[in-house]
Amino acid sequence: MYQIFKKNLFVILLFITLIFHIFLLYKYSNITINSNIDNQEDKIKEQQEHFIQHHLKHDIQQKPHKSQHNLIYSNEGNINDNLKKRKFLNKNKNQKEKLQIHNNNNYNNINQLLIDNLNNKNKNNKQKEEKIKREEIIQNNFIKQFNIEELDEISSWQPKTIVDFNKGNSINTLPEICKEIDNDLIKQCEGDNYYQPVITPTPVFEEGAKMNYSLKPHTKDRAKFAYYPREFVEPIITILTPYYNILPEILEETTKCVMGQSLQNFEWIIINDCSPNKTLAQSTLKKFKDLQLVDPRIKVIELEKNKGLPGARNAGIKISKGKYIVSLDPDDLIESTYLEKAVWFLETHKEFTLFNAWTIGFGHKHYTWQNGYHNGDRNLLENQLTVVSVMRTEVLRNIGGFNESLRTGMEDWDIWLKMADNGHWGYTMEEYHFWYRVSPPGKWADIDDQTKFQNYLANAKAKYKNAYSKGVPKIKRPPQDKMEAVVDEIPFTNNLKKCRPRVLILIPYMEVGGADQFNYNFAQGMVLDGWEVSIATTKQADNKWFPQFARLTPDIFVMPRFSKMTDQCRFLVYLIKSRQFDVVYLSNSEQAYHYLSYLRANAPGPAYLDYTHSETPKWKDGGYARYSFGSEKLLDRSIFASEHLRQYCINRGHNPNKTATVLIGIDSEKYVPKPENRALIRKELGFPDNVLVIVFVARLESEKQPEVFAEVLRRVDRMGYDFRAISIGGGLLLDSLNETIIRTGLADKVKLLGNIPNTLVSKYVSGSDVFFLPSKVEGISLAIYEAMSQGVCAVSAKVGGQAELVTPDVGYLVVPGTPTEVDEYTEIMADLAANLTHVAELGKKSLEKILNGFSVKDTLVRMKEEFCNAAIVTKYTTPIFSNNIFSKYSNEISVLGHEYERSIDELLPLWNQMTNLQKQCTPPPPEENVIRKPSPYPIYQPQEVYKGLNHSKLRVVTDILVEKQKVDKKMKIVLKDFQDSFIRRNPKFANKNLKHNDFLHQYNHGVENWNDQIPYPNPQQEYIAYIPHAFIGSGDSGTVFDWERIFLLKKSTYQMFTLPADEKCQVIKHKKLVSLLQLYFSFSNFIIDQLPKLSTVLDELLLDKEIKILVPRVEFAKIIMVDTLKFPEHRIVYFNPGPGWEECKAYYAETLLLPTPIPPGNPSRESLFKLREFFYKQNNLILGNDDFNDNTKKPIIMYCSRINSASPQRKVQNEKEIINTIKSLLPNNFDFYFWDGSENLNSTLVEITSRTKVIIGMTGSNLAPILVAKPNTIVIEFMHENPWLAYWSASSALELNHWMVPIMGHGHESNSIPVPIEELTKTLNLIFDEEIKK
Repeated sequence: MYQIFKKNLFVILLFITLIFHIFLLYKYSNITINSNIDNQEDKIKEQQEHFIQHHLKHDIQQKPHKSQHNLIYSNEGNINDNLKKRKFLNKNKNQKEKLQIHNNNNYNNINQLLIDNLNNKNKNNKQKEEKIKREEIIQNNFIKQFNIEELDEISSWQPKTIVDFNKGNSINTLPEICKEIDNDLIKQCEGDNYYQPVITPTPVFEEGAKMNYSLKPHTKDRAKFAYYPREFVEPIITILTPYYNILPEILEETTKCVMGQSLQNFEWIIINDCSPNKTLAQSTLKKFKDLQLVDPRIKVIELEKNKGLPGARNAGIKISKGKYIVSLDPDDLIESTYLEKAVWFLETHKEFTLFNAWTIGFGHKHYTWQNGYHNGDRNLLENQLTVVSVMRTEVLRNIGGFNESLRTGMEDWDIWLKMADNGHWGYTMEEYHFWYRVSPPGKWADIDDQTKFQNYLANAKAKYKNAYSKGVPKIKRPPQDKMEAVVDEIPFTNNLKKCRPRVLILIPYMEVGGADQFNYNFAQGMVLDGWEVSIATTKQADNKWFPQFARLTPDIFVMPRFSKMTDQCRFLVYLIKSRQFDVVYLSNSEQAYHYLSYLRANAPGPAYLDYTHSETPKWKDGGYARYSFGSEKLLDRSIFASEHLRQYCINRGHNPNKTATVLIGIDSEKYVPKPENRALIRKELGFPDNVLVIVFVARLESEKQPEVFAEVLRRVDRMGYDFRAISIGGGLLLDSLNETIIRTGLADKVKLLGNIPNTLVSKYVSGSDVFFLPSKVEGISLAIYEAMSQGVCAVSAKVGGQAELVTPDVGYLVVPGTPTEVDEYTEIMADLAANLTHVAELGKKSLEKILNGFSVKDTLVRMKEEFCNAAIVTKYTTPIFSNNIFSKYSNEISVLGHEYERSIDELLPLWNQMTNLQKQCTPPPPEENVIRKPSPYPIYQPQEVYKGLNHSKLRVVTDILVEKQKVDKKMKIVLKDFQDSFIRRNPKFANKNLKHNDFLHQYNHGVENWNDQIPYPNPQQEYIAYIPHAFIGSGDSGTVFDWERIFLLKKSTYQMFTLPADEKCQVIKHKKLVSLLQLYFSFSNFIIDQLPKLSTVLDELLLDKEIKILVPRVEFAKIIMVDTLKFPEHRIVYFNPGPGWEECKAYYAETLLLPTPIPPGNPSRESLFKLREFFYKQNNLILGNDDFNDNTKKPIIMYCSRINSASPQRKVQNEKEIINTIKSLLPNNFDFYFWDGSENLNSTLVEITSRTKVIIGMTGSNLAPILVAKPNTIVIEFMHENPWLAYWSASSALELNHWMVPIMGHGHESNSIPVPIEELTKTLNLIFDEEIKK
């Protein structure tokens, strides 16, 4: 034994030594750990004291922070007292040890979850993500130790101070958005869904001719967003796609739309309807059969027997799991957010069963379709709906699904009729979401074949008696109740996977303006930098820039279109949880500020910050700046467009540590000088080459002071300086500005362009010399940035942060609201007009300034820095709001916010009415005493006087009667009848359910409410003004002027004449002229607006044979004046309007007779009566009603075609069928007459019209026979939506019996319009049965 022991002594000693070392190591470690915990507690206390005191003594501005409660946190004694009370400084060792064990347990649990879920990732990425998770847990547990007061204090520090504080407590991690984007990680995360950022080259969904039909959903040029579920859950919606011999490349387009839906909780059922091409079907569907093995959302069904489209859909309905269901044919497409918006709408609008949106047609034919459920009973006669309506599955099953016998068409229409018959109806959202692939004619037999169409319609009427007797259900979105409750429950979840940083931009709308342009530039920069951007708007608006923002992201939500006002805040909560945004960015939205407390309580996680452009002292005590500093505690960061604005908010109580200035940058690569535009716009607008051009770009509202713009120009003009000016932008004050420009005689120098596309704005700005913006309120105008970047100097108001950009070396600033404001602007503009070289130098310096520190790239870098700062702060603010008390409080705040918005919408019309009354009651400013210049005749000849005139310098006369009363008392005016207001009657509809206010739009033709007694809107005193030595200049209106004044007459809102052309023409002299000319020279304008003036001067023309009549040089004027009205040829003078009308001529009359102008489309009753009498007299016809006793001449029913109308618009698509229908219903004692719509009113047509009892036709100049129709003649006018009602007005004045056949879905500019035969038949039967028999 001893030998064994001796032999192994070395081994035994080695073992004992090892055991002893292990014991010592264990003991030493234990002591060190416990010691470190004790030391760490002291260290934490020491560091916290240091950092808190350091922070409170030295903020960014070296000033104490003044809170809203007027407390100064600079007393070190208070700090020490607070520190003694801190729970986290008084924890004992056992608590620390327990916390350590608890943390370790959490690490183990989380690590295990991470290991289970992170499949298909390499080891390095696993470790990296695990590390991030661990660090987040450590930080969150650390933050949990603080109470609310402590969290509030820490969150009020500078972000850098918070980072240092974290580091001092071994929290070394920064938020992910503070780090550079790792594209390798994104690729790894997104896998097959990875994409490169795309900015669509042109706007998406742009209306009219600008619509780009190639920008289909999910094509390479469309903006991207990675929609993919975090996990698979039970579907809330089922997508049904019947498959029948569809090519794989077409189905692939549909597949991208389905898989790229923002709502990923779907089920996609593809039904192979026994496709005869087995090879094609097998190869096409294999992909989906393979996919369904790994993606439970996809199901492929094989039908053994072909059932047709409705049968295949029914097969899918039987096995569908979704609460909602939608049919998507395999060749059609939908936009990314369609299903999400549809489901949200139906979840929150229980009264509706169906939901769809506007349609874009592509393929064989391109078009847009805005009809839908709102067309109501029109759907009973013609299908207005698209197949991709989202439906409630239970209702669809209860009514029996689709009619399987309708295999060749009509099955969609049939399901809507069946829904209506069972009391269900839907809502159409005013956004383009469905792309319908148009097939060549012949694919759908029942639709293309009119006989089959009529047969189906007859069967439907018999089958769906409830719908056809009562109409479709009349369901409307409910109005907001007073103090309406806010529901917290989120109706469904949609957890999307997130691989990139994401930001939600919360704004009021997407309209044309500086703030919107900045939002666009900012969003574009974030997208190109790898962020995913979502946009949500809060206010009801046109959102004219939606097509622009759709270039950047598909994830756009105009909330008023699909969400109740009181549901907006919970929709935002849903959206934030779905997308897991890193940042919620709000700007210029009152509602967003109202939602802040609700979002913080219910959607924790992202950093919340705002961006403010300007203060508005006279609006809500500071406007959005007031909202910003008032919401300081709810925001993690406030960013301001200028240092001036930041200091304004700090002085009002904002914590300087939570604020930053990020100047609005400009894309200096996009907005560049373009010298070629100088010559281009001068030629286009008729401006001289070497003259100062001023441009004013703004939404024309009071804060932009367009009246100052006009007054400065007037004064500069009176000082004798030459210039030209352009105003760009619409708004409430556009008409007022227009009136001022005309009244002050500047119409030839100032062009008002209104709202124009942004690309054109850049053209006009870069071609100008001076950018003028005399605003009362601005932050730093983005428009000035753009102008300076294009080498155009700025003259603007010294408000907001303008002085930070427009310094004395590059432009001029004037303090607004002072007595000398207009004088200062006038002096500056006069100096610039006199020194174009100086203007050019200022433009060069302006460009240099932008290139050195004011580019959009600088802005984006700074903005991302502030996002990072906000994310640092939000770690400490989020726990403050995560409790039940604050959650309930935030709900009530949201209710009050919604009530505030509802009250504004209710009271704003009353406010506007009161404001208008105040304006009307305010006495006008004293008029300047006008003294006429002496006549140049007979010293000078007319040609000499004419050559010396400058039209823009002539004094403007807007009312001849006022001119005689106040200025030219010698002017001879012969007063005629006073044209009183008469009562017009509504046109009649055969459809008694159609309300006039629903079809004939408000304010059309001066009518506010289409009841059955509509006053004529333009009562006036008729007169003839005798104007000596008058000219009629070339141009588009035949304007009258003399040596010192120009008659730009106006009636109500109508401008009767425009300035003549600048070119000097040959002067044609006459002794006496009467001018029938007025604005425009089309056939309709001539017979409705010009020819009726003849009745005013008939007596003079018959008595004085020397008077000649001036009419436009067009064939129809010659036919009417000479052939029909029998005036001698030598008494007619033909007016050449200008370029393109042979040689340029101006007409001079020793005495000009100027009759009362006629407001466009509104001839008076008396003038039309007298004109009709004159037509009958000159053609030897009797106007009485009882001249049909001659049995040799039957009464006539006249159809007025547009086949030979000069305009290509509003041609009747089914004209042959209309004519056959009329003839088939024609009473035996009537003749049928077809008139081709040629632009003439000759003697033959007058004679035939005198025997006509019924005039039928599409609205337009083809209805000219109305003017010579006898009283009580029946007129049936085919009328498109929002019609021009000149012929109804004339018909009513002439006491005709006016009917309309309304045509939905077509407008004035439609080239081809189908007339509903059934509606026409119904109308004719009513007329023939009742009216004709009378």
